[in-house]
Amino acid sequence: MHDWDFDGQLARTLRISAFILAFLCLVLYVRPGDPVVWGFVAGLAVGMWNAYFLGRRMRTIVHMAVPKANANMKAGFALRLSIMFAVLFYVAQTHWINIYATGAGFFIVPLIFTLGAFCMAMGISCRKPERPTLLK
Repeated sequence: MHDWDFDGQLARTLRISAFILAFLCLVLYVRPGDPVVWGFVAGLAVGMWNAYFLGRRMRTIVHMAVPKANANMKAGFALRLSIMFAVLFYVAQTHWINIYATGAGFFIVPLIFTLGAFCMAMGISCRKPERPTLLK
């Protein structure tokens, strides 16, 4: 049984999200005035940004004391949440970006991360299975 590779899971999630973002940018090239696609692009970009900086924060708090790490995580959560609210506020002021698509775009990255972790936990990953060790 392997330990969970958080950094690998996060990198895979960001790579899949980047492909989806590139596809959405191609759709924007074809349909530049579509507010739903603009909303998904804005939400997905902010979701990727949040996931990247959450991963950085998780790597730095590993070596901290528990009270300091707890305060650091709470500050990071507040910062990421306020950025999401600021983006939603900006989108609500504009009429060329759909606010519902932006909100849905926020959840694309966590959905990809969760599905990847579930597949890894169920053993459906594309890794080669381990050989059992013979204990004598």
